[in-house]
Amino acid sequence: MKQTGKKKVILTLCKSFPVTHSRAGEPTGFEGKLKAGEKIHTIRYNAKGVWEERYQGIKSGRKYLSVREWTGRPYNSEQREFAQYEKIGLQKVTMVNSSTDAYPQIWIDDKQVPIQVVAKNDGLSVEDFVEWFFGNNKENTFEGVVIHLTDFRY
Repeated sequence: MKQTGKKKVILTLCKSFPVTHSRAGEPTGFEGKLKAGEKIHTIRYNAKGVWEERYQGIKSGRKYLSVREWTGRPYNSEQREFAQYEKIGLQKVTMVNSSTDAYPQIWIDDKQVPIQVVAKNDGLSVEDFVEWFFGNNKENTFEGVVIHLTDFRY
């Protein structure tokens, strides 16, 4: 799996649900879902456009994506790489959790997409997805990117 001459962009997936989630400590199964094609993307904050820069590096062939998970407690344990990607996709995502809607509304590249589809493609149930992004979030809006690990785009 070793890439030569290319820099790596590290993407860490959670091995278990975070402490802020009602399922804290339970396995997410993300590695298996990714390998089975059930998880085809991940959603991240995009502070200061960091993911656009990383995406351009991968797109140009200078970098590759190293997908990892923590072997123990996040930020306090080793990481284990389990996948590499030389090609990814990137789309802008906005999610709004309004008290007048049953579920948060999601727009990907300004196109509204049902939360059921986005959650499934992210490897989560709708309930787990909503709690993951809005459980302890005092904000009702999430702005970030969808990092695609297949050719699928919304």
